Amino acid sequence: MKRSWISRRNFVYRTVGFLLTLLAGRGLAQARLAGMKLDITFEFVGGGFRYRRPYVAVWIENAQGLPVRTLAVWFEQSRKGPRWLNELRRWYHNNELNETVSGPTRMPGRYTLSWDGKDDKGNPMPQGDYYVCVELAREHGPYQLFREKVTLAQSPFQRAYNLSGEKGDLKEVSLSYDRQG
Repeated sequence: MKRSWISRRNFVYRTVGFLLTLLAGRGLAQARLAGMKLDITFEFVGGGFRYRRPYVAVWIENAQGLPVRTLAVWFEQSRKGPRWLNELRRWYHNNELNETVSGPTRMPGRYTLSWDGKDDKGNPMPQGDYYVCVELAREHGPYQLFREKVTLAQSPFQRAYNLSGEKGDLKEVSLSYDRQG
């Protein structure tokens, strides 16, 4: 009787070894982003007669464009429910509304949100490429989407984007990636 090179015992040993290797590699990659944070500061302007405060969504996407973490969703909810939330086109298409990150609309100004490198479930994310997304939509006003690719590793960085030349309420976005302090 000829024995197969894959016995039950061999299969179990190889499978367990493979799974342990995957888990060990995943743990190392996750540990590399631990202790780092990404601050996203954005400013939007507006005002005037009949000015409606914009709906705002800020979130992080992975390199494939899939949502990783929603940092904030600011919208107005009336008796009819969250009206015009679907005007945040990219965020609405890919995410679910989460009460822990949602809140009322804000007046024009400068705001800062921080991402601690974890996904919506609290799992640490590995180093790599991510997209920072800031989306604004305003009733009787413009729609604007800021989406910028960043590489998150161990080296800190700071970037500023002046958007005042574009048509919309979003005037500036700055990113600061550094150790949590």
